[in-house]
Amino acid sequence: MLSLTNRAAVEAAINNAALDPALRDLLALRARQLEDDTEPDVELGDLAHFHVVEPGDGMEEVNESLGFAVDVNFVDERRFDDPAFVGSWEWIEHHGGWFELAFVLTDEGYGEILLVPDRPDTNPRLLALCRDHLTTA
Repeated sequence: MLSLTNRAAVEAAINNAALDPALRDLLALRARQLEDDTEPDVELGDLAHFHVVEPGDGMEEVNESLGFAVDVNFVDERRFDDPAFVGSWEWIEHHGGWFELAFVLTDEGYGEILLVPDRPDTNPRLLALCRDHLTTA
């Protein structure tokens, strides 16, 4: 997992030529949007943390990085395998080979953003969760 918890870490990822260009573009877009909507002296890490799934990461690594189980509902604790499961995210969107899951955790709007590559080497359970619950317009 690549965890980006402040502006410097996000900037380093955006400028890292070894990372997928679509990922770098998405990070830059979200960072710009968050900063455009807040006061200039607010640190990006106080608004959101970004977590990027890397090859070999499973649900355990994802859940540990986020600090909660992405495949369990916050309210009723139903698991992803349960037909009545409803995810705790605000949205799941697909962007050029990446899924974005947004979790808003406070009334002030602080959130955790999970970025999941839509590739065959990504954890199949995580891909199924993203594909099965993709937010439609």
